[in-house]
Amino acid sequence: MSTNSIYRVLCMQVPVFWEAIKYCCVQADEVPEDARQHYFMSLLQDLLSDKAQCFIVLDHERVLRAMAITRIISDKTSGQKELEIQCLYSMMHIPDEDLQRYWGFIGEFGRKESCKAVVFNTRNERIMDIAEMLGCQERLRRYSLDFRR
Repeated sequence: MSTNSIYRVLCMQVPVFWEAIKYCCVQADEVPEDARQHYFMSLLQDLLSDKAQCFIVLDHERVLRAMAITRIISDKTSGQKELEIQCLYSMMHIPDEDLQRYWGFIGEFGRKESCKAVVFNTRNERIMDIAEMLGCQERLRRYSLDFRR
């Protein structure tokens, strides 16, 4: 297990991490170039108003190693609060022991916010493997038909 530390980025710290946040989100969410202005304007507003949260992992030299962006949402069917992981990005491979520790940190945040579950969408095979390892259950699959084609 590494000696990396996990921190929640406070609203007032977002500007300090903004370039890293943008980089991680573009990589993880695969944001198309033509959608980035809208995506980042919305994300910045939500981070600064605490509608979205940013968590970072720093190594012992205080170098950024991973980032997660979360949002507290309401399940459209049950109305229960859930912690949605919008973006999850790592600059390097994360050992399973560290993943479990990071997951526990985010899960504890969700519990403190009275969320009933942590939810996320992914098409990344590694994230799917991690979800299975952590005991997550697949709830749905999302499809899209692009009318611009």
